[in-house]
Amino acid sequence: MTEKLGLAASRTSSAGTEVYVQLAPGESCILETNDAALTGPAYAYLKATGASQPVQGTWDVSFVSGGPELPAKAQVKDLSSWTSWNGEAVKNFSGTATYAISFAKPQGTGEGFMLDLGRVAESARVQLNGQELGTLVGPTYQVFVPKEKMQATNKLVVTVSNSMANRIIHMDRNKVPYKNAYNINMSSKLKENRGADGLFTAEKWTPKESGLLGPVTLTPTTTNGQQGKASPGL
Repeated sequence: MTEKLGLAASRTSSAGTEVYVQLAPGESCILETNDAALTGPAYAYLKATGASQPVQGTWDVSFVSGGPELPAKAQVKDLSSWTSWNGEAVKNFSGTATYAISFAKPQGTGEGFMLDLGRVAESARVQLNGQELGTLVGPTYQVFVPKEKMQATNKLVVTVSNSMANRIIHMDRNKVPYKNAYNINMSSKLKENRGADGLFTAEKWTPKESGLLGPVTLTPTTTNGQQGKASPGL
């Protein structure tokens, strides 16, 4: 998904070949082998060089697309699910919101910083100082920020989209028709989700957590890539 590649660190002995991989929870990678020794750029393994530092301040939140209506803009210091904020609009909303904050360059040495968004419901697109850093789908919401992308004062924009669950809850409670399909009548697998007509309904659900939940941190990080070569067999 990230197109990150390079020669892996490896060790070959009489017992075989061992390859060092560094994977976040839920992450996977592809190992490509070769009969001959290879040379080239080393795979960049990340290692923290200091403590995590929180991104603190006031977040400007704008709801940019979705429905049934766009909630009003908000300013928050403590991140939480937007369904816990005041008003019915945020509880019913499914769609996309932007979170923007400015912060000073964090302290630390290394090739850059690991930006960790903490918990997100559900996906996040990350921009720093107008440059794209990537789109994160979890379960770990982290992206490496090279030090050259950091300025004395930085603007972080996180665009978050939640699931459709809250919009479906609103539609079912308000009898808005949407279960129109050619040859299926939206039957419910679980009896607790079965309405009086015997079909699926979400009207008894509570709103699902949505938005940027945090905490958002930056950790100074080095890329301790190994020597750019691989043993025969890798």
